[in-house]
Amino acid sequence: MRIPRSSGHLLRVAWIGHGLNDMYWFILPVLLPMIKQEFSLSYARAGLLVTSLTAVIAVGSLVSGYLGDHFGRRTILSGGFVFVSLALIFCGLSGSYWQLLAAVALVGAGVSTFHPSMIALLMDMFSRKRGAVLGTFTLWGWVGTALGLMAISYLTGRGFSWRQVYLVMALPGLVLFPLLYRALGPSAKRHPSPRKEEVERVYAGGSNLPALAVFFAANMAIALTFFGVTNFLPTFMVETKAFSVETASYLFVIFVGGGMIGSLVSGRLSDLFPPLLVILAAAVGVIPVIFLLTLGERLISLAILLVLFGICCGGIYPPQNAYLADLTSIYTRGRIYGLIQCCTILVGAFAPGIMGLMADKIGLSLAMKLSILPLALAVLPLFYLKRR
Repeated sequence: MRIPRSSGHLLRVAWIGHGLNDMYWFILPVLLPMIKQEFSLSYARAGLLVTSLTAVIAVGSLVSGYLGDHFGRRTILSGGFVFVSLALIFCGLSGSYWQLLAAVALVGAGVSTFHPSMIALLMDMFSRKRGAVLGTFTLWGWVGTALGLMAISYLTGRGFSWRQVYLVMALPGLVLFPLLYRALGPSAKRHPSPRKEEVERVYAGGSNLPALAVFFAANMAIALTFFGVTNFLPTFMVETKAFSVETASYLFVIFVGGGMIGSLVSGRLSDLFPPLLVILAAAVGVIPVIFLLTLGERLISLAILLVLFGICCGGIYPPQNAYLADLTSIYTRGRIYGLIQCCTILVGAFAPGIMGLMADKIGLSLAMKLSILPLALAVLPLFYLKRR
């Protein structure tokens, strides 16, 4: 696919923006032990900080997707990075727990502006080879996560306080803002109002609404499994497999590497095969992988399984977004992406708690085995959609 120079520049800036946006998610979890110690927080209050971030991102994704559809995506996307940077500075300057809680919520509001509008914009611009575009886009989210974790680890290892880390991490967004604003240009301005016949074509009979509802339900079940297992992977490796924290951290990086591979491969496969088929392959393939993870003992076998788990996790999202692009109109795409982002993140907020409750009752290993059930149930509606 030959990409015009202006579109190619936008793609590169979008990839960098995605990496930076996903990095913001992990600043608080990594710094939370230091914050908890300074403010003498209970686990409940510490958890409320993370819940605040996650919940605002979820609700904000729905709102920002709607605003992008109606008022244009240029200001929403580029302004979001300035908003996050200012919120991160507010975090670093917070003098009390409640100030930090408010600042963290503002970070979530800024982070929520990116995914719905940017994915919708890319799908508007590229009607062909969408899978390849989405695969590379998703890859850079994984890259940003890895680089962010390494940067925070480096800074804290050099004696930076959590406040100083927040202030340093505010700088990249201020640098990216003018680059993204210029790269977006007129391509992200408000869409003209649709003609009456276009509205009728999109909404007549709600022909795609049943498929969207079924797909959303399947996606929520998949997210319940993925978020639950992923958040407990390091703990599982330390407490169940008796690895050191350092080894568990390296194993998690291996999982992230698998996610990078899965993003690229599934994106390209989505251009060759129906996106639903690619989603089904990843969803079915990950079931035995999770089960075998709970049984593995040797480091090399666990590393291989984590790569496969990462490939399946990373392989879900590019075809998911490509499938939604086929079902939605240019006039509603942002809000649809915002809605699925909102639902997925809300499920992700509850999934670790559900996993933790099960682990307290039956043990972490058995809880991870049982977490396969929502994923297995999700395969059924996906098969239904494939045969539809």
